[in-house]
Amino acid sequence: MSAPFRAVAERNGDWWEIEIISGLPRNVLGVSQARRKSDVERVARSVVAELLDVGSDGIEIDIEFRPASDRGTTAVA
Repeated sequence: MSAPFRAVAERNGDWWEIEIISGLPRNVLGVSQARRKSDVERVARSVVAELLDVGSDGIEIDIEFRPASDRGTTAVA
């Protein structure tokens, strides 16, 4: 299965947060996380395969890696 799947992986602490941003049906949300950057593509393909109930071997996915953002780091006094 070769569809134009795209994902964003953003660093959050010790984890990479992964979101499939295109290629899935409109009402399907694909999110997961990986500990290592080297695992992100495998995990993203696994998410797509599970959601679409297909094998992960033929899934092509483009991944945009983003550094950690500063969201959620506001100190409360």
